[in-house]
Amino acid sequence: MFVPDVMLRNFSGHRSIAVAMLESLLTDMPERVEALAAALAVGDLGTGQREAHTIKGLGGNGGAPVLRDLAMQTEDCCRGGRIDEARQKLALLRAEAEHVVAEWRAYLSQPG
Repeated sequence: MFVPDVMLRNFSGHRSIAVAMLESLLTDMPERVEALAAALAVGDLGTGQREAHTIKGLGGNGGAPVLRDLAMQTEDCCRGGRIDEARQKLALLRAEAEHVVAEWRAYLSQPG
């Protein structure tokens, strides 16, 4: 779920700054999710924790509270050594990230 008002509030209402950030997130978010998946696939909880933390921040700044919360939960699982639970969260996180990226694309295609 993408909440444009939350995103704009993060940037003090400066749409041009928010748009620039979203444009970079279109590439960065899928890369971060895949890096998280790769880390969890090999049981690298340290890298998984860092990637989930990054996704949490990007999702929060990008006005995606559900994605942010899923990343926070995944980060907590990694920190706590709960690899199986982290992998379960990853499936939800990946689906939400795909949904949010599509919403970001739609938002960016709207006239400013």
